[in-house]
Amino acid sequence: MKIVSLLFAAALAPALFAAAPTLKPGQYEVVAEMSMTGPPVRMPAQKLLHCYTPQELEDLAATIAGRSATEKCKVLSSKLTGSTLTFATACAYADGSTLTTSGEVTFTSQESYRAVVNLKQRGERAMDSILDGSTIVSTAKRIGECAK
Repeated sequence: MKIVSLLFAAALAPALFAAAPTLKPGQYEVVAEMSMTGPPVRMPAQKLLHCYTPQELEDLAATIAGRSATEKCKVLSSKLTGSTLTFATACAYADGSTLTTSGEVTFTSQESYRAVVNLKQRGERAMDSILDGSTIVSTAKRIGECAK
């Protein structure tokens, strides 16, 4: 299930915070559930904690996009209408494979959001057939200050 959280962060974070830094810094509990194509498979929900710092909220897109020399991620489009952000991202990997995402994030307050992210993966990666066409639905809520 760690792959769900990694994919969610990689797919959503650049668009989410580049276009709409409305969230309050702090510790967030994120619950993500991934469903896969083919025979309907729904993986169990995964709960994780993430500390969003003021610096991440200011320029998280740059932080995420620069996290690895073997992949390059960029925001293809993002549009904020009211409290809903629609976006598309693309990541290119050293082996030539790509991961593209499209999704919608609804900010339910300055301390919570709900996101639906659709994945498409192409290339020689072993997990291509599993991830291609998958969807991640997640909710996040601020639960307090970040641990020191």
